[in-house]
Amino acid sequence: MNVEILVSREYLDILRSKKWILVTGFPGFGYVGTIATKYLVSQLKANKIGNIITKYMPDFIALDDYGILSPYEIFMSDRYDILIVVNNAIPAPAERVAYVRSLVRWATSVGVKEFILVGGLNSKFKEGNEKLRWLKTSVSNRELKEPTFHKGLYVVGPLAILFLVLEIEGIPGLMILPYTEPEKYDPRAAAVFIEKLNELLNLHIDVQGLLEYSKAVEEAEELLSETLKHIKKAEDRGPKPYI
Repeated sequence: MNVEILVSREYLDILRSKKWILVTGFPGFGYVGTIATKYLVSQLKANKIGNIITKYMPDFIALDDYGILSPYEIFMSDRYDILIVVNNAIPAPAERVAYVRSLVRWATSVGVKEFILVGGLNSKFKEGNEKLRWLKTSVSNRELKEPTFHKGLYVVGPLAILFLVLEIEGIPGLMILPYTEPEKYDPRAAAVFIEKLNELLNLHIDVQGLLEYSKAVEEAEELLSETLKHIKKAEDRGPKPYI
């Protein structure tokens, strides 16, 4: 299927000795899925245990606090029995189904009992004061107090494929979709997800770092907007070239 999941041998015995919850998302609307999973990794001090290699994977790496960052990474929090798949990129359209099926097959083989998925939901669909909507597979026993995902809304991309595969294969899955501005980098929406995860899994992750980062992003965007306005005004006052 042109997708390989490579895990360091030192973690294989731990993986096979427990039942896990796997948390993942993709860099879609608001980049919420990637922001939330990366923050979860940092706050739980999770160990990087492997990578997902695909035929058409993006050709980039970077240096992070834990070592080499790659497009698709797998982390383990042994203390909380949580696996986290951080997608720093979106799989190519031609291999999204293969990526998802390989991930689900691997996850079930190492004892994952439930998937919790995170993505962003366009805020234009907001109907009240709710911060998120949610959807679960038919075999999941989860119930959230917030409004459910309803008829007329769509989830697209690899997150949709992943949820569909979980439903077809009868695997418990919960998808949490905080409202976000689609074109913005939105740590505040990621904080909504982390707060809900705290509630569901009895975690105690402080979201203040995300909220402060969100404020910094907003201030930077505002400064950029004002700078661009001043530049445009200066250009409008300048001499006009002849044509």
